[in-house]
Order: sequence, then C-alpha cells, then structure tokens
Amino acid sequence: MNIKEVLKNYSKEIDIDDIGFCSAKPFYEIKDILNKRDKSNYMCNLESKDYEKKIYPDLTLENAKSFIVILEAYNNNPKKTNTDSLKGNISMAAVSKDYHTIIMDKLKKLEEHLHSLAHCNTKIFVDISPFSDRAIAKRAGLGFIGKNSMLISEKFGSRVFIGYVLTDYYIKPDEVKIFNGCGSCNNCVRSCPAGAIIGNNEINCNICISYLTQHKGQIDNELKKKMGQQIYGCDVCQKVCPYNKVINKDLTNVIDPYPNINDLLSITNKEFKETYGISSSGWRGKKILQRNAIIALGNTNDKEALIILEKYIHDIRVDVRHEVIDSVVRLSFYEGIELLEKMREKEIDYNLTQEIDKAILRLKN
Repeated sequence: MNIKEVLKNYSKEIDIDDIGFCSAKPFYEIKDILNKRDKSNYMCNLESKDYEKKIYPDLTLENAKSFIVILEAYNNNPKKTNTDSLKGNISMAAVSKDYHTIIMDKLKKLEEHLHSLAHCNTKIFVDISPFSDRAIAKRAGLGFIGKNSMLISEKFGSRVFIGYVLTDYYIKPDEVKIFNGCGSCNNCVRSCPAGAIIGNNEINCNICISYLTQHKGQIDNELKKKMGQQIYGCDVCQKVCPYNKVINKDLTNVIDPYPNINDLLSITNKEFKETYGISSSGWRGKKILQRNAIIALGNTNDKEALIILEKYIHDIRVDVRHEVIDSVVRLSFYEGIELLEKMREKEIDYNLTQEIDKAILRLKN
C-alpha cells in the first residue's frame, strides 16, 4: 500500500486545497537566517526564539521522520463599496471563521486516517508551533519564500494558511519542483507602508503593520501614522504581488473587512465574542482592536473623527485615553484644542495631564 497516495486521495475527500510531504531532518538551511534576523533585531515578541526546536524536529517528537503539510487557500480582498473615511480595514486572513479551527479540523481527520493505516506517533500544528511554517511548506514543495518573506504557492499565491502533521513514520518526500520566484519584482518592497520589507526575503517584524496591530505595548508615533486605518493585519504586500492575481475560493466572512469604527468602539463584550471572537482577528481581545480603531481615527483627516474621540476622553482605560490624545494631535484640527481642554478638566493621571498640556501647545502652534 502506498500510504502517501492514500493520504493524497483522502485529502481531496476532506477538501484540503494542497498537500505535500517532506523529511523531518534538521532545518540547517534556516540556521544562518535565524541568527542574522536576531542580530538585526528583526524578530518580534510573537516569534519563538528557541532556535534549536526550529532546526531540530526530533526535539518536539522523538525520532521524527516526516511532515505532512497542507495549505488552505482563501479569497482576495473585496472592493470597498463605501468610501467613508470612518471605516477601518481588517486583513482578509482574519475576517472568516478562525483559520486555526478550520485547519485543525482537517489535520485531525488526516492524523486519524494516518493512524488507521500505520502504527505511528504524531503531533499536529497550526500557526502556534516551535517550527518555521514557511520553511516546512517550502521543503514540501508547496511554494517558495517571496521577498516579503511569505510562502508563495504557484496555485494560490500567498493567500494560504499552513498546517502540518509531524510523524515518526517515514513517508517518502515529494520531489520539489522549483518555479519562478520574485525575480526583479519589488512591488512589495516599494509598497510596504512601514518599510518593513528588506527585499532579500527578510522582514523587520517589529515595524510590520500586521504585527503592530497585534502588539500590546506602546507604538512609536511615526509608526502610528503608517498604520493608516488598519484595525487588524495588513494586506498591502499581498495586494501588489503578481502571484495573487489568481482567484481563490471564498470563505464566508463572519465580520466586515471594513468595519465602522464607531460601531467597533461601542461593541459590547457579548457582541464581540459572537463576531470578532470567532475570527482570528479576535485573539488579542477587544481592547487591542479598539486601541487600533482610535489610532485609525487619528489617521482619517476627517473632522467627524473628533466627535467619536470625544466619547472616550474619560474612558476608564489609561492607555485608551493616551491614544485619544495622540489621535487628536495627528488630526491637527484647531477644534481638537477644546476637546483636550475638556479632557484635562477631569484627567487624574499625572502623566496624561502632561501629555494633554503638550498636545494643546502643539495644536495652538
């Protein structure tokens, strides 16, 4: 029995978009890359720095021999039907049902099927793993690493989610067919709002807009400007990539890719749990998305944004009030002075009162 062919056929039955097989030998090919990124301070705090586990799969599963890798494709960005400046943007990777759930369900079925065919040990992973997902998918022949550091599939472009089964059962690796890479195209490098794409298959994750929308700490004011109206994630480098001219399948959206910022800021915990909470955009919680919404208001150049910001000048969350001050300053409307003075009257945090005073001076000058 050819187990690989059986698994390939079964993958079609459970609607897996693409599947590949590769060795679980050490990933020596990424060792220099990891060290270089670390020395360049390109690693963000969402990435594991346990390089030994990234390189040696048998530290995660004893006697690891093979990876079974799957791709789940998703659709392209719909056109914005409303040009209202008080709407935000959410990455298309995060507006449907949480992809972790979708892929994990398929991986569990694949894992169970493998167990029915052979006695072996397995572990399954989606996104949260000690490994480099893209390095594994590349080794399995499912794509190449683009200049924006994303996996690019010949069939689906870069709009894919990656999942895999690690097993101690040997499955003959697929023959890797190399197809054209980025060549002289630098669309993503030129278009990145924050200049995070270095251009040599590397990215400075600390200034990547997608990362900033998930970052829990303070964000530099210059980077806030570059975030535009992003509420979660960023699709710019994917929108300009020639490989993404392909039309992938539609996944049903559970939230609007272009949410009304006022509605997001006033959403209840129950409403959030039933909408954003079942998408991958909700994993950081309501507070982070609302912080991003306030940052987005400061980038609208719309005086109506002041009306919304005024609702939050006395918010119980200190960090939210801090973002309100910064957004009022970025809007640069003289009317913002009156709003800040009103905020100053009841502000009890000393540091924020100092920020307000400086903000008022900036707007007056």
